[in-house]
Amino acid sequence: MEKINVDDLEISASSRSVKLGGGEVSLTSVEFDLLSALVREAGRIVKKEDLSENVLERSLSPYDRSLDMHISNLRKKLGMRPDGSDRIKTIRSAGYIYTVL
Repeated sequence: MEKINVDDLEISASSRSVKLGGGEVSLTSVEFDLLSALVREAGRIVKKEDLSENVLERSLSPYDRSLDMHISNLRKKLGMRPDGSDRIKTIRSAGYIYTVL
């Protein structure tokens, strides 16, 4: 995976950079890894447990809200799609999905 493009989003693995509509998006290391994991599976649900283990490198515990906070920060930085829909949707009791148009 060198570059991944989903609609107006471009992720470069080698430079660990993200562009949205041609402009740079500043992300933390964890946010970048989370977004990469979601975009690699764009259109499919990624389990919270998998994200926690693969990105945060720990098991998901019942009251740990850090994953939700990182997703919330990503949503703020990426904003809505031009059509007003969410880029990252929460699938209750399952995980998250990076939506595709």
